[in-house]
Amino acid sequence: MDKGKIEKLKKAGWSVGDFGDAFNLSEADRAFVGMRLAAAREVDRLREEQGISQRELAKRMGTGQANVSRMLKTPATSTFDSLLRALLALGSSPRRIAALF
Repeated sequence: MDKGKIEKLKKAGWSVGDFGDAFNLSEADRAFVGMRLAAAREVDRLREEQGISQRELAKRMGTGQANVSRMLKTPATSTFDSLLRALLALGSSPRRIAALF
């Protein structure tokens, strides 16, 4: 959200925060969700960069297309196992994956 909108909301008496504020997350939980979001963004970036469909990624991962779709739509609820498997299926190295976090 741009700074102008934030200032208008604050002047109107609203408080502005992020997903962690909305769900009253601890710092550790914020970091955990942030890591999953970073991994999901990288999966989507690599998939698009390589021109790979969700169906093809699912095939490489040994799962169904619906699971890949769900993983990318709601990364905050995706498992790290799925996200890491997707990154590896897209050719990402463990070192590159670690650099995401």
